[in-house]
Amino acid sequence: MINDDLIQVTFAPEEKGTAKQALRTLLDIVSPKAPALSNDDRRTYGSVAELNKLKINKARTYMNQFPELVPSFIDRDEFERDFQARIDSEELIMLIEEALRKLTDMKIMLDYDNYQDALAFYRSVRYSASEKVGNAVTVYNVLKQFFPRTGSSKPDAETK
Repeated sequence: MINDDLIQVTFAPEEKGTAKQALRTLLDIVSPKAPALSNDDRRTYGSVAELNKLKINKARTYMNQFPELVPSFIDRDEFERDFQARIDSEELIMLIEEALRKLTDMKIMLDYDNYQDALAFYRSVRYSASEKVGNAVTVYNVLKQFFPRTGSSKPDAETK
C-alpha cells in the first residue's frame, strides 16, 4: 500500500536564504523601536480592543476637527506619530500572521506525510524482523519503543 503524499514542498537554498534575510531585516528594523515588555508589563498595558480603537479613532477625528479643544499637555504631533506607527505595526502583524498561518499549515501537512511514512517504515521493519531479515531485528527493537502497540496482539517473542 502506497501512502498518499498530501503535499510536496521544497525550498531552493536561495528561497530559504531570501526568506530568512527578509525576516532578519524586519527584526533589524523593528528591534530598536520595540520595547521588551515583561509579562507584568503586558498585563499592565494590555491590548486595545476594537471598541477602544473606535474611541481612539473618534477622538482623533475630533482633535483634528476642533484643535482648540485639545489640551496643551497632549502633543498632537506625537499622537499622530503614535497613531500612524500603530497602523503600520498592525499591517505588518497581519502580514506576519498570514505568513505564519501558511507556514504552520504547510508544516502540519508535511509532518503528517512524514509520520505516515515513518509508520509504514516501522510496519515494514516489524514484518522483516519477524522474518529475521538482516538488521531488521536490531532496527525493530530500537523503533518499537517509539511505536507502542495498543492492540490486543502481542509482539513476536522471537524478535525481542
